Formats: sequence, C-alpha cells, structure tokens
Amino acid sequence: MKLNLIFILSLFATCSLFAQTKNYSKDNSTIKIEGTSSLHDWHCDVNDVTGNADVTLEGDKITAVNNLDLTFVVKGIKSGKGAMDKNIYSALKEKSNPTITFKTTSATIDANGAVKAQGQLTIAGTTKEVTLLADTSVEGGKVKFEGKTTFNMTTYNVDPPTAMFGTITTGDEVTIDYSASFN
Repeated sequence: MKLNLIFILSLFATCSLFAQTKNYSKDNSTIKIEGTSSLHDWHCDVNDVTGNADVTLEGDKITAVNNLDLTFVVKGIKSGKGAMDKNIYSALKEKSNPTITFKTTSATIDANGAVKAQGQLTIAGTTKEVTLLADTSVEGGKVKFEGKTTFNMTTYNVDPPTAMFGTITTGDEVTIDYSASFN
C-alpha cells in the first residue's frame, strides 16, 4: 500500500512539472531598438521576429529555461523614416547578413522568475557572448520575457550610421527593449 502511494505521488509530481516548447507570438510582443544621434533620440520597431522558447512550467511559474532562440529579420527593423531604415540596413550589412540571432547556451531562473540567459548574439556577421536579464510571467499558457539590454554597435563591427554627408551622427550605444511573448 505504501509503495502504491509513493508511486501515485511521484506520478503527480512529475505531471505538474513539464517542459514545453512555445513559439514566438507577434501578438502581445514588442521589441524596440533605441539610440541617440547628434540631432535627436531615435527608436525602431523590430517587426519580423521568429523563435521559440523551451521552458519548464510549474503551474503559472517558469522554473527553467532550457532553450531560447530568436531571429530578427534586419529588413523588419522599421523607424518610420525610409532614409533612416536604408542607413540601418547598410550599417548592419543586411545584404550579406539578413538576420540577427540570439541563441542561449545556458540559463538560470531565480525564485522570483528573473532569468539570466547566457548566449550568442550575432549581429552583422559578428558573434559575441552576452548575458540577457529578463523578468518572466505566465498567463493563460503564454510565456513572456521582459527586459532591456544595452551594447555598443562597434562591438559587433557595426559603424554607427550617419546622415546628411556625416553631419548627423548616431551614438554608438543602443538599447534593445523587449517584451517577447511565446504561445
């Protein structure tokens, strides 16, 4: 009898923890790139994103991030200004590197649901190890990662774009502000 009870309890515990692969959802997701220039601050929306998150859920909490991969199509980066978009695509070497990717190599999550994900970020053909921090939430089976990361474009061999024959210069530092939803 005791053995049966242990078996039933272990089966219940196993069923309450399970890994799920969720796909990136454009609904309820926003990814913005923010920066400065000698004229004014600027931002772009990242509209063309694909990816998946393999997470372990326990009820409405993420207990592990087993894998997280994202791909951003460079031509899906939109400022609302055609000339600025062309300068961005040129700076990011879009013709030879049409995507920006992030792939986790490891991740930890604390009791409050904050994720620290190490991974490889590839921009304009240059790959660097980065650490991304994000808050997580689970609602209605949807998983959300929210956070910001800041880096210098020159770290990825990207020359900050210029305009008006170099009279308008872009600052080297950019911030990616993300709220990424996975279903």
